[in-house]
Amino acid sequence: MSRQVDQSGNDVFSFFEGKVVLVLGAGATGVSIVRWLTLSGATVVLADSRETFPGFGPLQREFPEITVRLGPFSDKLFTGADLVVSSPGVPLAALPLEKLKNQDIPIVGDIEIFLRENINRFGAKVIAITGTNGKSTVTRMVEKILQSCGLDAIAVGNIGVPALDVLTQISKEDRALPDVFVIEMSSFQIDTTYSFDFDAVTVLNISEDHLDRYPSFDAYAASKCRIYSGRGVRVVNRDDPMVYGAIPMLDSVVSFGLSRPTGHGEWGVDEVDGDLWLMCGKEKVCRSAELKVSGSHNVSNALAALALSSAVLVKSEGLASGLLSYEGLDHRMQWIAGVEGVHFYNDSKATNVGATLAAISGLSTPCVLILGGESKQQNFALLIEAIREKIRAVVLIGKDAPLIRHALRDAGAQICDAPSMIDAVRLSAEMAEYGDIILLSPGCASFDMFESYEHRGDMFVDAVRSLS
Repeated sequence: MSRQVDQSGNDVFSFFEGKVVLVLGAGATGVSIVRWLTLSGATVVLADSRETFPGFGPLQREFPEITVRLGPFSDKLFTGADLVVSSPGVPLAALPLEKLKNQDIPIVGDIEIFLRENINRFGAKVIAITGTNGKSTVTRMVEKILQSCGLDAIAVGNIGVPALDVLTQISKEDRALPDVFVIEMSSFQIDTTYSFDFDAVTVLNISEDHLDRYPSFDAYAASKCRIYSGRGVRVVNRDDPMVYGAIPMLDSVVSFGLSRPTGHGEWGVDEVDGDLWLMCGKEKVCRSAELKVSGSHNVSNALAALALSSAVLVKSEGLASGLLSYEGLDHRMQWIAGVEGVHFYNDSKATNVGATLAAISGLSTPCVLILGGESKQQNFALLIEAIREKIRAVVLIGKDAPLIRHALRDAGAQICDAPSMIDAVRLSAEMAEYGDIILLSPGCASFDMFESYEHRGDMFVDAVRSLS
């Protein structure tokens, strides 16, 4: 395999020892980068645009030898660096890209380091998963399927398990490498990755998201589809025109979708003897009713997971049992409680309009929807038709509630505002009728009111429990 080069044409990962590496961002991913680089013998400078951050004290105790720079990034910060490693939370647009290019200083991310180390030193199989929605679900499904088939598989990346932390632990404990790494990748991680020779890879779908970080929707879509530029089996969603048209349909391309599969190796659904089956070609895998997660979007997710898993398996025994053992993610259409005939669902992980639309589309009963947060410049008018069909009322939270209210002015549903999560839950309960669903599916980022989408979901759960 040829050596990988960065955006400037440089061979980055011949070695780290003795190199000065500037790490941008002191979140979980940034700290994982620091751990791996210090283990590899690099001289590390860690920079964060904040004046302070949670965990600063423990970080200094763990890495007393590194230099930490806090506050806004200046051009001077990059002087003397041999390599810049940027965390996903740091916008590349905020960096002096042209100056770094002229000085031959590469910019990469944690996944690029992970992939280069795996290629050069480890050699495990790698499956990569991106898309606007469903990434975490499919990543965990694939992990379950592969484990059921007898492989040592571990999910890493954007799912909340920094890939480099796993490599660090494996190296320190001198233990065997997993058979397969299943990587969930965000578009931000793709932007700083250049090694795309995965064993199997997919873009699940593309809809509006992160338009506060990209100049246009097309630029965001192009970032996602870069993941297809390497070798390996490319798994594509034939129900998503933008994804399906992104690459030529070659021998290494496998498709999935909610239609009947027409060719060998094509994944889809078909009705057989009155039951809807997940199929590979003409081969039945499992009934859709047996899945422990509901909604047509999760049938699509399951098909993607089956296609990805099959690409690295020698034998298919265990495919169905592994898939059917998957019980869903916290904060993703998670049933919380039934209170006086009303059922509460936590879908706090829905941080974009597409995810909220998928959640609403899967409903079979009337719903009161809790929506709002940081809108990321998305088009909330895309929800109007679904709201007209299934939503009794909308309760808005967060700083961009006025913008969302304006976008939904023609939706035909009652729209109310709530200053807090507990107020939103109580107001929703007052408007709901017996048999309704109250759904937290914000369609927005959480950082205006909460520490994370998990924190937002936890506050929703606490508010629901306070009703009973």
